[in-house]
This record gives sequence, structure tokens and C-alpha cells, in this order.
Amino acid sequence: MELPLITRRLALRWPIESDFQMLCELWTDSRLACFMDDYGPRDVPAVREWLDLHANGSSQDGTHLQLILTRRSDANPVGWLGVGASDDPAADWSFGYAIHPAHRSHGYATEALAAALAQLQVGTVWGECHPRNHASAHVMRSAGMQEITPTTNRRFLHPPTL
Repeated sequence: MELPLITRRLALRWPIESDFQMLCELWTDSRLACFMDDYGPRDVPAVREWLDLHANGSSQDGTHLQLILTRRSDANPVGWLGVGASDDPAADWSFGYAIHPAHRSHGYATEALAAALAQLQVGTVWGECHPRNHASAHVMRSAGMQEITPTTNRRFLHPPTL
């Protein structure tokens, strides 16, 4: 995928040092943490470690992308999208995303996910969410994913099966 990936309202790019504060606010938010299970930083030192590893695409090896969503109008970061090779037999790749609390409910997650799915040159992509996370289920359906037989969580697949 060529970066930045430009959508109508967003630019998806590698994380950079100036994203630190937004990422701290994002990944330490209790409303997000309840849906993260064991994935993602939960405290400031973990965010620092994550950013040091991923800043400027330094960990990009062709099988993982860590992207920051910024508004094109002011380059203000609004969230994160991570996609990468999957160990799960459900699909070739999987993804996760999070939107900063100040920017939720504007369609940014759907816009970014749909653009990434359109640009990824991989076979299939899956994502999942907690059964009570109706917002994430809505994002995945709106981005063109199809809900498949759930495990403990609700699961979605792209491209949809016929």
C-alpha cells in the first residue's frame, strides 16, 4: 500500500513522534480498553514503547502496517488503524483500529477501513469485535465486510462471500 493513503477527509500515514499525546489519550481511554482484550498499549510507558517501535514505518516489513488517521483539513490525528498478516485461518490478514474519543461518531473509522481494504493487495481480511460493541460491528459492515459465524466475538470478513 502506498502511503499516505488519501480519502475524502483523511490521510493515512505512518506514526510519527508528534502522535504520542494523541496515542496516549487513545490507548489509555477506559471506554476503548474494555474492548481491547490483550491487544494494544494500556499505559503511557507501553504507548512510548509502541511508538518507538513503529514510528515512521520503521517496523514495516510488508506484512504489517501501523497507520495514523489524520484529517486532511488540518492534519490533526484522529485515530489509528493497524493491519497485518493473520495467524488465524479465517483470513490472510486481520486489522484493529481505534478512534480518539473526541473524534468518534464521524465515520472516520469506516472511511479509513474501507480505503485500506480497497488498497490492500491480499486475499482476505478479517476483524472481530465484542458482542456488545455495536459501533465496531457497524463500522465493519459499513466498510463492506460480511459478518460470519462468530466465535466468542462477532467476526467479519472481506471480501464478502457469495
